[in-house]
Amino acid sequence: MAVQTGEGTTDIIYGSASIPAGPRTYGGYLARPDGTGEWPTVIIYGPTDIPTSTIKNICRVFARHGIAAVAPEMGSDPGSNRKVSMSIAGFIANPSGDWSNAEYGYGVVAFERGLEDAAALTASDGRVVACASVGSDLDDSTTVALGEAHVPCLFIASRADEGTDVDRSLEMRDRLPNSTFVIFGEGDRGFWNDDADGFSDDRYRDTIDRLIGFFGEHLPPRI
Repeated sequence: MAVQTGEGTTDIIYGSASIPAGPRTYGGYLARPDGTGEWPTVIIYGPTDIPTSTIKNICRVFARHGIAAVAPEMGSDPGSNRKVSMSIAGFIANPSGDWSNAEYGYGVVAFERGLEDAAALTASDGRVVACASVGSDLDDSTTVALGEAHVPCLFIASRADEGTDVDRSLEMRDRLPNSTFVIFGEGDRGFWNDDADGFSDDRYRDTIDRLIGFFGEHLPPRI
């Protein structure tokens, strides 16, 4: 891994990672603070099966704010993805590890269609203490999964994003009482994605600030 200095308040270690999980090894991207101690940790699900350059950059942003971030390589089958997710969770929450305090609780972040995998993991693993999504749609299945988990949730979306149905997501609020909705009036599809035509630097910065604040409130502190 490379060591990145001079950006943000925390020096970081980052790069592609081979993640051992029993007899299997999974691919992904890992960014974490370069310092002693065990750090708050999130798993990040992007809009594609493989972490994009934007998702990798967001992992590094989290790490520069003192939160380790893992973006796993996923597939197209929900059943297989649940197994991958639980394996990745086991990796970060391994008590013998020396950089993550995820055994005491960790967070999950989803961008666009990554919410399906994030919600499934949140419902399956009691170590998930907070879940956030950006540019995603809430439907019946994801709402049921998140409702069963009873964890704080943050949903960030834009009414100008034609790829989402904001009103339908807002209808789910009563079923998710421990949740916060942030709805931008402007911001096209991919407002958070610097590779997308709809990217908005203002919306991106606002989104990142809200995510960092949310997880800073709910994740266990650095040990």
